[in-house]
Amino acid sequence: MFLNGILLSLADIDKGLLLEQVLRVIACVIIGGAIGYEREIKAKPAGFVTFILVCVGSCIIAILQENLFLANPEHMDRSRIIAQVVSGIGFLGAGTILYQRGAVKGITTAAMLWLVAALGIMVGSGGTLNYIIAAITAVVVLPTVIISRRFGEKISTGRRIYKIRILFEENCEKELFEFFATSGVTIRKSYFVNKIREGKKELKESYIYLSLPKGMTLNELLEKLSAYNEIYEVSEA
Repeated sequence: MFLNGILLSLADIDKGLLLEQVLRVIACVIIGGAIGYEREIKAKPAGFVTFILVCVGSCIIAILQENLFLANPEHMDRSRIIAQVVSGIGFLGAGTILYQRGAVKGITTAAMLWLVAALGIMVGSGGTLNYIIAAITAVVVLPTVIISRRFGEKISTGRRIYKIRILFEENCEKELFEFFATSGVTIRKSYFVNKIREGKKELKESYIYLSLPKGMTLNELLEKLSAYNEIYEVSEA
């Protein structure tokens, strides 16, 4: 009986609309995956799968809203359910923002999650104009994020910023930063990653963002740091 009811309902479905809605979901998988891949390769809290789920989820909500409206147009507000996506995505985005040692991280990822949700809503809502705007937005935003990550800090500071990973004895941290200061190296930010015990010694693993003085190369700096007995590992990250 139940199966017969489903079969009868399927017979009444607008096949053209069904196909279009399925294609919307597939388009959101592609859009969410493309933007999420850039976050994934940078090991961000929200990556490939998360962005696909957010984009497709927003699309499904928009499709649900459309179907409910088509079934009962007189008593349905076309924007009511979608509005909850716009406000609700903020909670997911907030989970990607971290405050570490004076530096706020994850804001770009949170903003991109919000954008992907908006793109999912646009595609899920249907309409040629929405498709075109969503496609253009995805095509423009992705390279913009990649380029800004690569050149943004260099443009803003006038000097290239390097990231190094360093493993050193904890008791020599003060001397390490004194070395940077006397060498003309500018520390942009640093954050602690891990503590490792090596025999009786406590080793500290950190990532440091820095700018070099004119005339100094990164290899020269790494060689100078490697000469210290208290520094166990140092490399570009």
